[in-house]
Amino acid sequence: MKLIQYSAEYAQGITDYVLRDDYYSKQPLIAVKQAAESQSSFPILAFHNGILVSFFVLDSGSEKSKYTLQKNTMLLKSFSTDTRYVGQGFGSQALSALPTFMATNFPKIKAVVLGVNQNNLPAIRLYQKCGFKDTGRKYLGQIGWQLIFVLSLSKLDSK
Repeated sequence: MKLIQYSAEYAQGITDYVLRDDYYSKQPLIAVKQAAESQSSFPILAFHNGILVSFFVLDSGSEKSKYTLQKNTMLLKSFSTDTRYVGQGFGSQALSALPTFMATNFPKIKAVVLGVNQNNLPAIRLYQKCGFKDTGRKYLGQIGWQLIFVLSLSKLDSK
């Protein structure tokens, strides 16, 4: 699994990305357009054997304050796996590649936070499987209660 920061050369891949159910996650094309208007948002593409299989945005802006007031953190949002590749383990592979990607590209970041709808049980299980911990906090988002999860990256410092 290879994580790559979005650039215009990947525009066609984003256009071709299929996300049939976008109730819990934003369409990548919309997320990329919104990120282009921000200095603090970084769309990330996850490739398996050269095929774009998953997508998410890392954000260090003010939206992060809904999740944490801790410095040196980034918000992970709009995570999805292309509908054509769901159930093949690509979501967990992308999230498992995140700590190394963060150490290389955002070395000052010590944790990644996210909000997951309390009713999105498959996503909750995925995040937990990939090392995210439930903080016990939540906030009321646009489509219901969002559980706040965090992935500590500090253990990478000891390597």
